[in-house]
Amino acid sequence: MPNYTIIINPQAGSGAAKKVWPKLKTALTAAKIKFTYYFTEYSGHATILSRQLAQQLPAQQVSEQVFMVVGGDGTVNQVLNGIHDVTPTPIPIAYFPAGSGNDFARSLHLKQKIATFIDHLIKIRQPSNLNIFAVQIKDETGKIQQQLLINNFGMGFDAHVVHLTEHSTLKAKLNRWHLGNLAYVINLISVLKNQKSFAVDVQTKQEKAHFDQAYLVTLTNIAYFGGGVPIVPTADPHIEELDLIILEKPSLIKFIGLFILMLVNGHHLNSPAVHLFKTEQLQVSCQPAQFGQMDGEDMGHHSFQLNATNNQYPFWI
Repeated sequence: MPNYTIIINPQAGSGAAKKVWPKLKTALTAAKIKFTYYFTEYSGHATILSRQLAQQLPAQQVSEQVFMVVGGDGTVNQVLNGIHDVTPTPIPIAYFPAGSGNDFARSLHLKQKIATFIDHLIKIRQPSNLNIFAVQIKDETGKIQQQLLINNFGMGFDAHVVHLTEHSTLKAKLNRWHLGNLAYVINLISVLKNQKSFAVDVQTKQEKAHFDQAYLVTLTNIAYFGGGVPIVPTADPHIEELDLIILEKPSLIKFIGLFILMLVNGHHLNSPAVHLFKTEQLQVSCQPAQFGQMDGEDMGHHSFQLNATNNQYPFWI
């Protein structure tokens, strides 16, 4: 059985991770699972903390180590980027979902019941390689950002919602009542009124495409976004494939209809306004500047040029 380095994000899930940790700690101890644990202290701390902890591991202990995340998908993303390439042998990541959206956990059918989680943890003998994607993003200033993603990258509608929510005082107030997701709904309505269409160019190994009226552009590794909305039902992190969905701006009535289809049966993919690309690598650029988001993290307002490729990483699930 491996040794676990556990990183807990006490802010995840409006405090859900902080609340569940004492019970999970007791269960891990009762199961005689070896672990050390650390709490993140500020936004982005999981990346720095996990990198430092991985670098401190003696070489002979790396193969016996698993990093466990107790938090949301964003915390998993940070830990992945913190420990990736730090050691010659990749350190597997385990995940107890305790965030707000948990879309990565949902796509993998991970359970939030402690007893089920512990039983499964004991039975695992080797990690599973899952698809992630590596992105290189260049904005209009020439700044280049490289990162690994587990869920999705978005421009336009969904990123605009993320931006408003992350900069809203309302979310902080609602979090006190564990109603943080309500802020997303309120801001979604605002974005419906204000989001304008924009131009997008796409290039894959197989084709090139241009769209003048893009409204939502999402590159995804999983079926869901936004806390359980099945944007690309066929996307699966067990498959080495990038899925890019582009929605051209519809009327409000048509948008609501497409959203209902998205929730009910996935038939939104049959709409002439929806375009789906499945590939191993691609380039995407947009004009004019748009809001962007990576795994739910606000990237600000830029004219993005994105390069993305498939990658693999071991997960202890």
